Amino acid sequence: MSVRRATMERMAGWVVVDVETSGMTPAVDRVLSVAAVVIDDDGEVIEEFVSLLNPGVDPGPVHVHGLTPALLAGKPRYQDIAPELGRILAGRTVVAHNAAFDASFLAAEARRAGLEPPLTQYVCTLDFAGRLHLSTRDLKLSTLAEHFGVEQRSAHDAHDDALVLAGVFTGLRGVAEEKGAVPSVRQLEAMVPHPETGFLVSTVWAEAVGAPRLWRPAGRLKRDGGLVQGMEVVFTQDVDRDPEEIVGLVVVKGLYVADRITSRTSLAVCDAPTAVRGRTAFARKKGLELVGSDRLVELLADVAPGRPVAPARPVDDAQGALF
Repeated sequence: MSVRRATMERMAGWVVVDVETSGMTPAVDRVLSVAAVVIDDDGEVIEEFVSLLNPGVDPGPVHVHGLTPALLAGKPRYQDIAPELGRILAGRTVVAHNAAFDASFLAAEARRAGLEPPLTQYVCTLDFAGRLHLSTRDLKLSTLAEHFGVEQRSAHDAHDDALVLAGVFTGLRGVAEEKGAVPSVRQLEAMVPHPETGFLVSTVWAEAVGAPRLWRPAGRLKRDGGLVQGMEVVFTQDVDRDPEEIVGLVVVKGLYVADRITSRTSLAVCDAPTAVRGRTAFARKKGLELVGSDRLVELLADVAPGRPVAPARPVDDAQGALF
């Protein structure tokens, strides 16, 4: 190994990962292919690892990923490639688009094989891109690739998607440097499965979403109005601050945190109110107030009391005996 290559490998703290799967549920669906592309701080590819996997189950939506049972027959199982995958991920920060998906599936495969997850920390480029307020119609990988001039040859091919994301990530880091922003790094040891989706979420987020609802729903935030205990808060992708810095305070003040906009949502947190994508656009369509992350913290300093949820009435023993 040349001195230059050895030096560059020490610099390579990022490894871009993509997986194709047989479905959307980590607990039951399987990884069909995995690609890991190591890049240095300049975005240059240093090393690659790519493998198809025999999942031992139906591969699911072949029309999406093109991985047929015949193509996967005879390919290695996860435990066969785990040592090499673990080597290439060791000590590096995994970069993935909607990273909770990839991390959740790799962790699930490792658990089935009686092994430790191959990654320890990751960055989600979907979240990262949202905080940079790019002028794109959405935050899909294909849209970001077009925005940064990265050629995409084969969507839903793990290797090509990883190479494309490597280019996109380099572009995102360039924008972030200009804006003085940095990506949020999630630690796997601080993650737990979401009770509904099974995807990994931070314990901070899981506790906030699952916090007891002690106050009756307080309706929508009114323009120029204040917060009331019982209001429900949804974070869009277009925020400057990491939501995990704020959700604890939201819960302490007696408000609720939700994953999606519903009829119970009181306000949406957004630092790019003119954005035309995702939850921001949906919140605007529903007529919800869009509140900046810093403004939300200001509003949380003075929250009006809400109406407590009435405790369950005990059943009278004598009356209960009649039924």
